[in-house]
Amino acid sequence: MATDKEFYNISYKEGSLEPKTAELIFFAASIAIGHDNGAKLHLGKARERGATEEEIAEAMVYAMQSAAAKVRYLGRNIIVK
Repeated sequence: MATDKEFYNISYKEGSLEPKTAELIFFAASIAIGHDNGAKLHLGKARERGATEEEIAEAMVYAMQSAAAKVRYLGRNIIVK
C-alpha cells in the first residue's frame, strides 16, 4: 500500500513503484552521480527483489546516457566561442 510522503516540497506516494523498479532507479541514480556505496547497496537490493542481469544492464545504460549527455552539453557550452 502506498504511503503519502513529501520530499523537498514534492508530494508523492511511496510504494507506488514495484520494489524491484524502485531499487533499479536508486541504482541508476547512484551510478549517475558517482555514489559508489549507494550503487552497491541498491544493486544488491535490486537483485534480492528479482532484478535480472539484463534489467540491471539496462538501468546502468540509462544512467550512463544521462551522465554522457551532461558531459556533452557542458563541454559544448564551454568550447563554443
